[in-house]
Order: sequence, then structure tokens, then C-alpha cells
Amino acid sequence: MEYMFETEHLKVRKFKIEDAQCLYENHLEEEVKKWIPNESYADIEETQGAINFYAGCVNDGHLPYVLAVELKETGELIGDTGVNEVEEKTNEVEIGYTICKKHSGKGYATELLNAMTKFIVSTFGINVLYGRVMRGNNASVRVLEKNGYVFVKEEFGAEDDPYGNGMLIYMREC
Repeated sequence: MEYMFETEHLKVRKFKIEDAQCLYENHLEEEVKKWIPNESYADIEETQGAINFYAGCVNDGHLPYVLAVELKETGELIGDTGVNEVEEKTNEVEIGYTICKKHSGKGYATELLNAMTKFIVSTFGINVLYGRVMRGNNASVRVLEKNGYVFVKEEFGAEDDPYGNGMLIYMREC
């Protein structure tokens, strides 16, 4: 398996079709559905379609660029990370990540965001990265802040904020 990058505890790679069941289950977790409600898959077939799309984008070297996150010690798929373009802004992306509940609270998200930020900057020459967090998701706010992302504004009425609580926008310039 070819890995895009590794950290102390994680290995990050392109998705493969065999990841479908685990990705599907990870995105059904209550925490993921609560904080990233538009990121759940309807069924395994939709998950497989997403994996094929993600792998194609990685193969072609274009956005969105979504990768699988494994626990280095066991090879278990514990999350995912990715970036997508920011509308009408060149050299700016939105970064995201998930770590399944079983492995949350261990510093993996902070470790992952640090490495993914560096990887995206060096791979794509991106200058500005944004992290969007639903108001109330204090764990993700801490992860962003630990990685040098700073609060820039709050956004209301976003498509990915079905509760109307507001999205906190963080930015990091590289």
C-alpha cells in the first residue's frame, strides 16, 4: 500500500474499495452526524461511489482530495481527511477531518491536521486553508487552534449548518 504521508501514530493513503464498510460505519457515528450532517452515506453503494470518486481525484491530482486515515499500529481505518476548493478563491482550500469515536480524544485529529496542512501546502502550493466548524464543536475548535488556525468570522445560513447554529470559520496562511 502506498501512503501519502505518515505521522507518529497515523498513516494516510488513498481510499480503496475495501474501505467502504468501515467508512460507511464511521460516518454513521452520532458525533459525525451531529457535527458534519452532510457527510453520512445512504448505503454501501453510495459509499463505494464516493470512494471511487475520491480515488479518481487523488489519481488525477485534483480537488477534492480526500484520503483514508489508518492507525499505524494496527492498520485500522479510523478516519478520513480532505480538502476542497473555496468558491471563487484561487490557492485557498477548506480542510476537514474525522476520527471515529473509538479513537477520539487521543490527539490523533491534531496530529492529522498538522500533517495534512503541511502535505496540502507542499503538494498543491496552497497559500490559505480554512477550517469550518459548527458552533458548539469545541473539540474541533481546539484542534484547529492547536494547529495555528485563527478565528476569522462566523457564518449563518450555510448549507452544511442545518441546525442554524452558525459556522465558525478559522484560517491559516502558509
